[in-house]
Amino acid sequence: MSTQQQARSLMMRHQHLIKNRQESMLSRAAAEVGLDIGFAASVDRK
Repeated sequence: MSTQQQARSLMMRHQHLIKNRQESMLSRAAAEVGLDIGFAASVDRK
């Protein structure tokens, strides 16, 4: 695997982890205020 491929792979993994973290935080916040989780997920996608 070339250095460029490794860098791309690391960046893609990093972005995926960030997205998962943000979705988890959004779900927790929605649960705290009593929103439906499906609603929170649809707001995140806009």
